[in-house]
Amino acid sequence: MKKVKDYMIVPVFQVEANTSLQEVCKLMLEKGIGSVLVTENGEPKGIFTDRDAVKAIASGYSPSDEVRIASTMGNLISVSSETDISEAVSLMIKNKIRHLPVKDEKGQVIGILSIVDASKAIEDIYK
Repeated sequence: MKKVKDYMIVPVFQVEANTSLQEVCKLMLEKGIGSVLVTENGEPKGIFTDRDAVKAIASGYSPSDEVRIASTMGNLISVSSETDISEAVSLMIKNKIRHLPVKDEKGQVIGILSIVDASKAIEDIYK
């Protein structure tokens, strides 16, 4: 069975929790990514996604406001790089998330599994 490590995206882009909404959106656009890991003093605290950006703006925040992403980010749900891909996909469906941080055996975030990557895995399983 394929593992999460076979499909995850690296590198993981990280920002501190006090980063502004505008800075994070610029980084995501520049790098062509849909999520960033949010850290506080170097420790993972959450994940900020393109969906979180839309929610923040729909809630009345302007990218030019001094809003910090810590107030708009999602909870951190993660899996091990050795997790079966089918288990990771089930976790994403159950929690209605499109980006899943991937940790190594030491608990460090080393990758992100996106819904697109999960779709590729499903396609591989049913080939």
